[in-house]
Amino acid sequence: MKIPNRCFALLLPGFLFLPLHSQRFDTWFEPGVMRLDLMFTGSSDQSSYALVDVRKEAYYSGSKTQLIDPFDYGDHVFRVKDAGDGTLLYSHSYCTLFREWQTTVEATERSRSFSHVLRFPWPKEKVKVEVLDRQKNGSFSLVWSDEFDPSKEYADPTNPLPFKVVELELNGAPEEKVDLLFLAEGYRAEEMEKFLADARRSANYIFSEEPFRSHRSDFNIRAVLSAGSDSGTDIPGRGVWKRTRMNTRFYTFGIERYMTTADFISVCDVAANAHYDQIYILVNTDKYGGGGIYNFYSISAADNEASRAVLIHEFGHAFAGLADEYYSSEVAYNDYFPQGVEPWNPNLTTLVDFERKWKAMLEEGTAVPTAATPEHTETLGVYEGGGYVAKGVFRPMMDCRMHSNDAAFCPVCSRAIEDMISRHTGLKSLH
Repeated sequence: MKIPNRCFALLLPGFLFLPLHSQRFDTWFEPGVMRLDLMFTGSSDQSSYALVDVRKEAYYSGSKTQLIDPFDYGDHVFRVKDAGDGTLLYSHSYCTLFREWQTTVEATERSRSFSHVLRFPWPKEKVKVEVLDRQKNGSFSLVWSDEFDPSKEYADPTNPLPFKVVELELNGAPEEKVDLLFLAEGYRAEEMEKFLADARRSANYIFSEEPFRSHRSDFNIRAVLSAGSDSGTDIPGRGVWKRTRMNTRFYTFGIERYMTTADFISVCDVAANAHYDQIYILVNTDKYGGGGIYNFYSISAADNEASRAVLIHEFGHAFAGLADEYYSSEVAYNDYFPQGVEPWNPNLTTLVDFERKWKAMLEEGTAVPTAATPEHTETLGVYEGGGYVAKGVFRPMMDCRMHSNDAAFCPVCSRAIEDMISRHTGLKSLH
């Protein structure tokens, strides 16, 4: 799939989740979500974060037994600690459009601001929230912190954008399932039946492919009928401008096919109408494009002939942190994977720390690196080229869903997806 990705992941073979049982959840948290709206400002080499607002939302959908993120994923992680003794109560890793922009040429020339939202269970007592950013050497460093007393935060529980929610498929309690939420973008009120048909078709696309097919019962699927004024979305390169709920657009970072929104606060306002772990913005257009950012959102066109391939590919990015494995298409990034640093995504390696990747999955005698020759078409190996560069970065298979529109997920990507399902459902590791 020829759409630049964003955020990825580090595979921890046979990982062990860090359990925090529901009894502890009830000790520290109560129903609802504390939502912190932030503004990220910076350039290629500097960042600053500022609080915009504190809100209270109704729906916490995450696991009540897996409150601490077990993965070393993402460009950022936020931690919620007891303000008194520093006990770690909750953590969540993610990526942002802001961090992607910091790798572009424009970021070396000017500063910009991007909105972001942090969400965690509503605490019973005062908490300290910390945001850490991943540095170029792969480590995390603290960049922002603040304290919040729930008894003194005058958080308005009213949703500013109330919309009807349709439950497309429910398989269990939100805290025990992956809650997938489709948001309507560029659909007028009279087009809501089309949106629901598009959402159902899109869900079926995702669950037509392994390993999602075998785990459909681990998901709940809902759709928010977020009608807007205009049909479609912005196409700046053609002078097309639309009034939509979430301000989506093509030509992100100057790349025509890259469709995103920088207005994450509006995205979360729409999503706040329902339970969700993963947001999928479905755009009412037939123009090729989309995007997927780890634990941020997925987005794609509803009506393009390649919509199935795009949708599955982008959800792989956003849900499991899978990296793009192609290296021959135009992207806006500079030095996305520094030499000498092991990428944290599960399906790429620089061989700096291959032991922590898929080395244990290789058949005995497999050459490292592996020659990309016809006899190795179905061989799990270590093939040079991936992550937008032809040299120095390696992928697990010659072809994969994260490399092209034609292949299925490879064993390494499938394993990463299943591990993420386990993390959300509270199940033990599948491996």
